[in-house]
Amino acid sequence: MTSADGLEQWRDGTGEVAEGEPPMLMKNHPKLRLWVVRAEDVVHAPECGGFADTLNGKEIKHSNLTGARPAHCGGQLVFVENDAVALDGGSGRYGPRSKEEMTAVARAFKNSGYGVWSYGWDDENAWPFRIGSRLPQWVK
Repeated sequence: MTSADGLEQWRDGTGEVAEGEPPMLMKNHPKLRLWVVRAEDVVHAPECGGFADTLNGKEIKHSNLTGARPAHCGGQLVFVENDAVALDGGSGRYGPRSKEEMTAVARAFKNSGYGVWSYGWDDENAWPFRIGSRLPQWVK
């Protein structure tokens, strides 16, 4: 997948964003994007439409973002406001392996200049909560 297919490099936000009301997002939100932390950068792309329409399942997978190469972590996100995102660690292949990793990734997005709503980690089931499964928490 290339930039011509909708793959975008992560760009830093403008800085501090005031906390608002938690976004009420559904798992099939039309602006849902996949993100992945690769060895050299962070990239994201729309999950559906465009390039995804050329695929059998009509959705891209995280491996489309990496060329099936190793990556550190991945999930889904939605840009919810100016410089604010809601994100999860919902990648079957590259998802976070612990609550600490999910927290670190959410803080890294915050440190890149965005307000972050994180869906967090399900301690009972030992996997990340997904967009649409509950209200996200503001990352401080």
